[in-house]
Amino acid sequence: MWNKKFHLVLKAVLCTALLNMPICYAAHEQNIAVVSTIDRNGQSTIRLVTNASTCPSILVNNQIQAMNTRARPVEGTLSKDKPAIFPESVCELTLSSINQQAKFDGKELPKINAEPKKIVLLGDTGCRMKAPDEFQACENASLWPLAKVAVSAAAEKPDLVIHVGDYHYRENKCTTPGCEKSPHGYGFDTWMADFFEPLKPLLEAAPWVFTRGNHESCQRAGQGWYRYLDPDPFKPERACETKDSIASEFSIPYAISLGPDQQLIVFDSSSALEKQTKDSDRVINAYQDQFKVVAKLAENKPNNWLVLHHPILGYGYLENTGFYGGNYTLVKALELSQHASLFPKNVQLTLQGHIHTFELNSFDNNAPLSLITGFGGSLLEPTFTEPLPANFEMVKGIKTIQSLSSQNYGYSMLEKINDGWVLKQKDINGKTRLTCHLDLSGSPEKFSCQAEK
Repeated sequence: MWNKKFHLVLKAVLCTALLNMPICYAAHEQNIAVVSTIDRNGQSTIRLVTNASTCPSILVNNQIQAMNTRARPVEGTLSKDKPAIFPESVCELTLSSINQQAKFDGKELPKINAEPKKIVLLGDTGCRMKAPDEFQACENASLWPLAKVAVSAAAEKPDLVIHVGDYHYRENKCTTPGCEKSPHGYGFDTWMADFFEPLKPLLEAAPWVFTRGNHESCQRAGQGWYRYLDPDPFKPERACETKDSIASEFSIPYAISLGPDQQLIVFDSSSALEKQTKDSDRVINAYQDQFKVVAKLAENKPNNWLVLHHPILGYGYLENTGFYGGNYTLVKALELSQHASLFPKNVQLTLQGHIHTFELNSFDNNAPLSLITGFGGSLLEPTFTEPLPANFEMVKGIKTIQSLSSQNYGYSMLEKINDGWVLKQKDINGKTRLTCHLDLSGSPEKFSCQAEK
């Protein structure tokens, strides 16, 4: 007993005095990935994916703190042709203050900035592998450039990263050249290949806000979502482990402060149906309740950005049928909510993905600006071969005033300059393609853009 106590005291002294000593942690090769995320209470949560037998300790303000076990190894049950195996543990620790500095494995972990000035936005990032014929060349950095995007975005030294959903795309076994070596299915190996490994530089650069996409629904990669990225404490009964777990389909919206007068409102739209089905009424009613929460949260600050995966005031394009508008389920839920305009009061901007493109739109009828930033790495939409028709209605009764779109890989960045926000569309190397000054002070909100040479 005395020897064990002496060992722990000695270890504490060494770790405090020699901050980089590996004695503070499990062996380096056992720790697979570290993520700094912001939970629904606005607190910084450190998550560690590890194959160590126990969760290690980390340094917080030079004091040793033990991490807690979030999720243990498990073999999932919902995959079709390959079990979703998670052989590793997930550990976590929530910091009590945004001013605390956490350090792990000799590196300082990103801290929350109470008023972020530079925000990286990306979405739809994984390598698409979907039967029968949608297979991306995951092993070709030009055809799946996410790793390069991560390096370039990290070089921006952002205060915050917002991912608008769809992290995981390697669903089916590769049947074409270019992805033969890739894992598939919904287990840890695909999460490692699609997310943790290529995005490592950006995960180390700033805290993240994670938005759930339809690829993280319970029918797809939801088990990994709840293990790694969900903002709430892990609960097995709410982790996509059973086919009839309605509780796993929805999450309550929450707000993250961006300053005294501004906040993000994060919305889980993973189960939003694109078309009317026999299940539509139940899902629409569920999202109507979610938008009531959004309206309540938006009362707390005058400026709100709604971040979700599925576009509401956004469009896609199909050569056979032309342009199409926003998500059926979410539009219906908002229409039933009967706000003065389609969205709750005080929402100036929506951030979303799902359509693999860059898109920026403004509208009449007091509707907020709409940004789609779904061009982070997954197979892009084919180039839109015609311009959006004048006054196109993505939702009935709301006409489009301005619209820009392009189908090229990269990421978006919002930067606060003086009292306003500037949006920059970046290519995979970090070069600015487009600079847009956003006017979020009036109604309707609008923008002015200039292409960079």
